[in-house]
Amino acid sequence: MRCAVAIPLLLLALPLWAGKNKNLNPGLMKKPPQTVEIAHLEVPKPKQNCPNWAWAAAFQLMLSEQNITDYQQSYWVMKSAGGELCIEEPINLDRLKQLVDGDYKLSDGNDMHFQGVITPGAPTDVSYFVAQLKQGRTAMLLWRGKPYVLQSIEYDEYIYPNGQRMFEARKLTLLDPITKKTEVFEKTKDDPAELGGVFEVKVGPVDPFKY
Repeated sequence: MRCAVAIPLLLLALPLWAGKNKNLNPGLMKKPPQTVEIAHLEVPKPKQNCPNWAWAAAFQLMLSEQNITDYQQSYWVMKSAGGELCIEEPINLDRLKQLVDGDYKLSDGNDMHFQGVITPGAPTDVSYFVAQLKQGRTAMLLWRGKPYVLQSIEYDEYIYPNGQRMFEARKLTLLDPITKKTEVFEKTKDDPAELGGVFEVKVGPVDPFKY
């Protein structure tokens, strides 16, 4: 289950890939499409053009966004493969969680806890990911088995008469760590079954580890 994150209570998530709802409350106000993004997102260049180096580079980026620079891509590849090897096998998010979960010593002497958080399949908590991107925090997303970094979400926002809000994503812009090219997943064109889940690395105090 996702760790609790401080998101305004008025943000209600609408399923990301839900079809057009013809029975929406007539009092709803739909705002024009909006986009939230991390402009000029830079993913560390993988040392090798392999899937395991791509996800390791994404780990390095997610940690750096939380001011952790001690554990870079080589560390994660070494920990997972026992050497700086190129591994072409499919990515298993559960295994990555087992790999990253634990307590880590930082170069400044502090101890921190790292935790992998998995959102299986196509993400549904749109408000959560919108909030994360607004804070400059990205995530890794699997599409057709390849690891990408989430750069932006184009979404529709609906507002109820009582002020409550819900979100519906239209497009995901994903950055390939290896090629540095962006791919766009569109709700109306692409198959959500090809999304293999979202993976985040979160950092917190060792005891207690709470978000």
